[in-house]
Amino acid sequence: MSTSAPTSHRPAYQSPWLVIAIFLFWLTYYASLLFPGLGGMLNAGDSAKFQTLGHTSILVHGPGYPFVLMIGTVVRALDLPFEPWRVMTIALASLPGALANAMAFLIVGRLTRSALFGVSAAFLLGSAGLMAVQSTEAEVYPLALAFILSVVFALILFIETKRPSYFIIACAIYALSFGNHLMMVMLAPIGLLVMATHHRILLRPRVLLAVLALLLAGASQYLYLAWVTQAPSTAYSEYLPLPPTTSELIDYIAGTYFGDLYGSGLQSLQTASVLMGTLSQAHPMISLPLIGLGLLAFVAGWRGRNAGWMGIALVLGTALAFLPFMIWYGAYDIQAFHLPVLGPLLIGAIAAIGWWLAGWPRLRPWLGALLLAFGVLRTGEMAGYLSAREPDYAELVKTLDVVMAQSPVDNPVVSMSYGLRMATLYHELLGDIPAPAIYRVTWRTEDAISDRDPLEPVGGIVIPTDGEQMLRWIEHRNPHLSCSTLPIEQPGPVTWPAYGFVCDPADTSAKLPGN
Repeated sequence: MSTSAPTSHRPAYQSPWLVIAIFLFWLTYYASLLFPGLGGMLNAGDSAKFQTLGHTSILVHGPGYPFVLMIGTVVRALDLPFEPWRVMTIALASLPGALANAMAFLIVGRLTRSALFGVSAAFLLGSAGLMAVQSTEAEVYPLALAFILSVVFALILFIETKRPSYFIIACAIYALSFGNHLMMVMLAPIGLLVMATHHRILLRPRVLLAVLALLLAGASQYLYLAWVTQAPSTAYSEYLPLPPTTSELIDYIAGTYFGDLYGSGLQSLQTASVLMGTLSQAHPMISLPLIGLGLLAFVAGWRGRNAGWMGIALVLGTALAFLPFMIWYGAYDIQAFHLPVLGPLLIGAIAAIGWWLAGWPRLRPWLGALLLAFGVLRTGEMAGYLSAREPDYAELVKTLDVVMAQSPVDNPVVSMSYGLRMATLYHELLGDIPAPAIYRVTWRTEDAISDRDPLEPVGGIVIPTDGEQMLRWIEHRNPHLSCSTLPIEQPGPVTWPAYGFVCDPADTSAKLPGN
């Protein structure tokens, strides 16, 4: 007769091997379905710009994203034998996307005490339309979601165990997240609420000092950004003169050139309607009813609330905390911002359903399996959708070779639309495109024109064509110049039509000193 003591087994929803398997599955899935080349569906210009960090240090748009710049530094140091755009996209989007899905498993598994519902949450989040697209394009929002869900999971552990160490871990992750996106400030009320409801544990000098030190360490990432702006190896990328003055750097971090977007989302119902579209298209005909059912289960569970219900409230509250930013900020690429609402709302609803069904032990596994089946089917459907995407800039280098060979001057100023300029920047810094030339995004072209000798003719190329608007702009800002166009021939099909231009001084002698 055996006398050995029975061994306790870790429940499946806490299995580290299952977490690793989910992470590796989604990393492989996203990495194998990357957008094919530079750019992306949601914001081709921004994606190409982030991909440039894979081979050259540049400044991206404000508030500067120092954590993303650090990722670029690591990618360049690794110097892997793959295309820089591919490595940067995996590092910036696919890795954090896979991590976010693993965190969804941990959160829902913990709240429902069910590995089945945890896996269902990972598949439903991972296959949601916006999540799958953004995790395969170079953008900062999968990383933001990974930070958010990691903070939430650490707070859930704190609420369950009352151990201050978990709250400090949550603060450490939160502090680090500020180097990725300043929208993370919207999560602060959740942390303050947890502190207020657990003040006897957390309002202690040792805990408060640790939290303050972590927040200062997180803010110090912007010192790295300041160092990058002064580094000689940082290439100009349209956003900031290098090296900048202190006031220029402060304006850059504050994003003052986006000031017209602040609050503009409140001027119409567009931002709200686009957000509703994001939620409904996450899983067509399924996601909105699923979220609604989850909210009903959460409300119905008010009387039987326990630690699990409180954790669900924390997850749903996180989605609510980011909602004002989504409605308030009126960027043209509104949908790109929605993951911090979609992710917590979706997994919070799944957790609420799984938690509420604990009183229905026969029904619970069947509904969990149904949710998992939906997630698996959507994963396959999205794989077909993602693999069918066409590249944005596949023929760009070849096109520039043809266009630049017809330049009317030897050192042209080339005015380009934003997306095209960011893709050109990627190739320009690799030395793949014709030189010498000054390539500029449309709104920076005027600066390049003004920097030329006012007594000498200036010329260049506008690509794609803009109906000669650039020439009218140049003449308005430089009355001493008179501009004319020249045709640019390209073999068909013409993807980016272009025209050449030359601007001559209208009357040079009248402007010379002494005349």
